[in-house]
Amino acid sequence: MKNISRILIPFLLIAVLAITGCGNPKISIEAKAAELTQGFEQEVTDAFEFTLSMRIGWNLGNSLDAHQHLTPNEVVWGNPRVTQELMNGVAAQGFGAVRIPVTWGNTINDRDNYSISERWMDRVEEVVGYVLNAGMKAIINIHHDGADSYFWLSVKNTDIVEPNKSAIDEKFTAVWSQIAQRFKDTGQDLIFEGFNELHDGSWGNGNAAQHNRVNELNQIFVDTVRAAGGENSNRYLLIHGWVTRPSVTVSSLVMPTDTVKSRIIVGIHFYDPFDFTLGATQSRWGDKSNFGGWGNEPHIQREFRMVREAFVDKGIPIIIGEYGAGNQAQDRFPYRKYYMEYVTKAAFDNGFVCFYWDNGGFGAGKEKSGLLKRSDGTPHDSAAAEIISVMMKAVNEDYLISNIAAP
Repeated sequence: MKNISRILIPFLLIAVLAITGCGNPKISIEAKAAELTQGFEQEVTDAFEFTLSMRIGWNLGNSLDAHQHLTPNEVVWGNPRVTQELMNGVAAQGFGAVRIPVTWGNTINDRDNYSISERWMDRVEEVVGYVLNAGMKAIINIHHDGADSYFWLSVKNTDIVEPNKSAIDEKFTAVWSQIAQRFKDTGQDLIFEGFNELHDGSWGNGNAAQHNRVNELNQIFVDTVRAAGGENSNRYLLIHGWVTRPSVTVSSLVMPTDTVKSRIIVGIHFYDPFDFTLGATQSRWGDKSNFGGWGNEPHIQREFRMVREAFVDKGIPIIIGEYGAGNQAQDRFPYRKYYMEYVTKAAFDNGFVCFYWDNGGFGAGKEKSGLLKRSDGTPHDSAAAEIISVMMKAVNEDYLISNIAAP
């Protein structure tokens, strides 16, 4: 077993603090890892420490995943072309990683062994380079190709049986083989994510056959990347369960077998309660703020505890690949700020690394999740700056979640 850091518990926890550029005390990853594993006779794997080192991430949403009838076009959904200046700005805000959702769609030639357009592959590689050049880690995936099972990466009941199943397997393998070959010499700061939110279009919990199909695709993904050689032989890989819902992931995800130990990360997404986070029909949040309703603080704690017990406590790291609360009217801002600090802190306390979903949408209303200007990565406005501030506080400062003030 190579490059495995063992942390034996019980362990004398020594607080090792570094000073960030903004002057706040930063929790050391070593101390955080020890705290998270206290009381468990286990080893903390490379993947666990690697994941924690990112602290918090940011999504380049609605850019390389944007498309028109499944033809990728990074400006078609209203965001400008991605630049090195943007990624430098994201890093300057304190983010340690960028998730780059990618739609491949019609750049894949079904009549030519599923070959991917060189021009599109070059652009993806260029944007990955911007992130790495800025000193952050990067994640790339297959994104809207599997959106609601509308397109080729479908998990509808009719597509998880023959002959459709074999055709999808062939294409999925070909796509990941080409991506892995293109990046085989790119170092370990690039993570591959097999797919996004696979479900049958209903957003429901699915059935056993569909859950098994997602597990099969995860195994194909791992096998295909490893077969590509180079850095792929031990690259960190991010996998998902059905629809990325925490409860279904816990109950149905089967960890794929791998040729190398300690290189697989499990991903979930978290938008509870949706009416508050993205739907913009609920204006307040939090039992502590005297707003009773589903999805408040006790729900957050139950969901995260369930995920931690299933994965983190067994040495398997967790990334929340998407989360956040979008912009609504001005009087809703204190609740948004409270939610973002509370959820980020609860996640980090449980050993998860969160990636904020930023789609470049400003203003107020449904799915208006923009935080950073796409020109230079600075906060869009003073409200965005406050949100970023509490997120960074949650992952960099040592304090009790119970001390977070509610509106």
